[in-house]
Amino acid sequence: MRKETADTGAGIRVCDHPDCALGGEHRAPKSPQSLRDYYWFCLNHVREYNAAWNFCAGMSQDEVDSAIRNDVVWDRPTWPLGMMGARDLNASRGFDDPLGVFSAGAEAAERYRREQAQKQAMRGPDGKHYRLLQLKPPVSLTALKARYKELAKRLHPDLNGGDKDAEERLKEINAAYAALKKVAIPNS
Repeated sequence: MRKETADTGAGIRVCDHPDCALGGEHRAPKSPQSLRDYYWFCLNHVREYNAAWNFCAGMSQDEVDSAIRNDVVWDRPTWPLGMMGARDLNASRGFDDPLGVFSAGAEAAERYRREQAQKQAMRGPDGKHYRLLQLKPPVSLTALKARYKELAKRLHPDLNGGDKDAEERLKEINAAYAALKKVAIPNS
């Protein structure tokens, strides 16, 4: 039989656990649906209650995921950036930019992106090949062929009197050309 929580005349609550007469100093929510309605327990019984407490009991995985997402934003409504009346400040959409202030920023950003991609390609597995051919990525197939022909003519064994160093360098150039031909930008 459940006893009612009583406030003694001295202002001390009695533990809500049956058969316990200790002071109920620690509160614990009654259920996940009523988190502001509390039981009042003594220290030992609040520890027992908390050990058995499972906020997600009876919830599906989708409900648990939804609760987690809502807790991340303090249960406030959210929306993707740029929605709900926000304006896109891209110069190509929405307003006139006669001095090119915003488009210049876009051009600088594009130039920076290209430079970073070029540096990344030079550090990648084909970087050695670009350095051998003295090219900077990205390279078109036409530019690659022109550079290869120039180096092949210069290092050909017939023109170098059988020089072994030139022959070895030509082999490296051939391997680099074969590798870069696969990643070169095709001609339009």
